Amino acid sequence: MTDTNNSHLDPLLEEEPIDDIDLLLLSWAQMAAIEMIVADEEAMEAKTDLVALLMTDYDVTDITLIERTYEHYEISFRQGGEVKTVRFDTSEVESIYDL
Repeated sequence: MTDTNNSHLDPLLEEEPIDDIDLLLLSWAQMAAIEMIVADEEAMEAKTDLVALLMTDYDVTDITLIERTYEHYEISFRQGGEVKTVRFDTSEVESIYDL
């Protein structure tokens, strides 16, 4: 995962720490990926629940998948009136297919 808004690295892990909001946005991206393959009612309901949680707990609105490539998925969202983006590796998003 590459969060364009967070550049803090844990020197022991040499990886970016994962915040709850990032995990929720990753889950949203995974549900969007499932929707691209098959219209799954459970995935649509889960995505709706994620949107509601992001809105109430993190003031996140207007979540949109803006780019999907072989390397990454990029999501745009508004938080506190500011437009932000976050990028996840394709393998991370599409790991949901392995379940």
